Amino acid sequence: MNTLYVNGHIYTQDPALPRADAMLVTDGRVAWVGRAGELGTGVAAERVDLEGSTVIPALGDAHVHFMAYALLRQQVDLRGARSEEEAAQRVANYAARHPDRPWIRGHGWNEHVWEGGKLPTRASLDAVVPDRPVVLSRIDGHVLWVNTRALEAAGLTDETPNPPGGELVRDERGRLTGILRETARKLIHECLPAPSLSERVEALRQAQQEALGLGLVRLHVIEGPEALEAFQVLHAAGELAVRVLFLLPISALEHLRPLELRAGFGDSFLRLGQLKIFADGTLGSRTAWMLEPFEHEPENRGMPIYTSEELNTLVREAHKAGWPCAIHAIGDAANRAALDAIEQAPPCGSSLPDRIEHVQIIHPDDMPRLRTLDVVASMQPIHMASDWRLADYWWGARARWSYAWRSLRRLGTALAFGSDAPVEPLDPWPALAVAITRRDLNGLPEGGWYPDETLTLAEALEGFTVGVARAAGDPRGGRLVPGAPADFLVLDQNPFDLAPEALARLRPRMTVVGGWG
Repeated sequence: MNTLYVNGHIYTQDPALPRADAMLVTDGRVAWVGRAGELGTGVAAERVDLEGSTVIPALGDAHVHFMAYALLRQQVDLRGARSEEEAAQRVANYAARHPDRPWIRGHGWNEHVWEGGKLPTRASLDAVVPDRPVVLSRIDGHVLWVNTRALEAAGLTDETPNPPGGELVRDERGRLTGILRETARKLIHECLPAPSLSERVEALRQAQQEALGLGLVRLHVIEGPEALEAFQVLHAAGELAVRVLFLLPISALEHLRPLELRAGFGDSFLRLGQLKIFADGTLGSRTAWMLEPFEHEPENRGMPIYTSEELNTLVREAHKAGWPCAIHAIGDAANRAALDAIEQAPPCGSSLPDRIEHVQIIHPDDMPRLRTLDVVASMQPIHMASDWRLADYWWGARARWSYAWRSLRRLGTALAFGSDAPVEPLDPWPALAVAITRRDLNGLPEGGWYPDETLTLAEALEGFTVGVARAAGDPRGGRLVPGAPADFLVLDQNPFDLAPEALARLRPRMTVVGGWG
């Protein structure tokens, strides 16, 4: 089947032909793109008049916890709560609306936007929900806030020791406060009732419609086997409408190796990607692994999840089995350790590249190494909007090398942009505005935060299109060129004509996947 789109303003992301006004789609792929009069009359095709609309390649998200996002859409949303009391009241309201739910779960609290900036405690949750366990994840997903019933359900007491790589936070008298950091979260997660397969599938079914409505077609999903199972069920039913690259945790390697599976296994809608490894924590929880101590905390260099030797071994074993890695690295020490591990590992023989997730702050000496080692920088522009004040406070002058999009791109590093949802909203359009202004969604700071690191809109769009495809080992994806999947957006407004605040509110009129809208 041939479909000829005409009378459009088509941005191809192809340097050889950046603009066109017509595009021929055959069997779900771009067959030709150019000027309408150049195609000739010998092609039989259904004509679609774009009526002057703008067309761009469909967007992708290179880092999303999509099952978590889908399930969290059904839980307490604590994003935007301005105090511990407001967050607790939202929990109380949710519990009252759902009296049949044995556990109350939620996400998105952030003590840094509360007056005083102090971590919450279980007391405020005990006051509103004393009879059921409450488990609330911080906005970065690396810290839990729980009530007493949740601690009891997990068998945790004041005498429970901290697990390796984690912390059960205690008050000055040694009593548990209800805050669990990093690997300590597993002590709670292990006793949480898991959603059923049918609940997981239905959550994905609904959430993918939201993604398509935002113009997102490619999703790099970083989650565990339970999420993969749900995606497989949705795919087998012919209902998976977005293209998913699925990144399993490094712990899956012991199960994948005997099956002789390798990265890239699957089809154009569901493929296995890199293996995810955590090298450190986060900026907000001050567990990012740093070369030098945090400002104002001279004894704190963050929290490495593995020693350098352990990280080297994990990457080496993954490569030997045919799996490139996606290494979570926030701090500059973590980024250096990740690059060292990749450099020392043997080639993995995959068309998919190694990648570092976040690259939130990197020492300038390490910047050229990403291009040299062909490592993709998987970054989330919206994090800058949320964290620039924290970066200034905790990293001081070093913050100049955080969220360094322009510097990395200038060195030839492939940038793949995403959201890190549900840590941040799934919506890519505000992130594009942040990438081109280096300002948050309130327009601060004036003039932009380290404005030398801004991108042009075309460059930022590449991060959400070409870069996402590059991280998936797809050399043609993300562009509207012959042979590429016919994945594109039809827009009523030209994003290149919009002010940043208008760009942040843009939505596609139509999202086309494989030639079908």
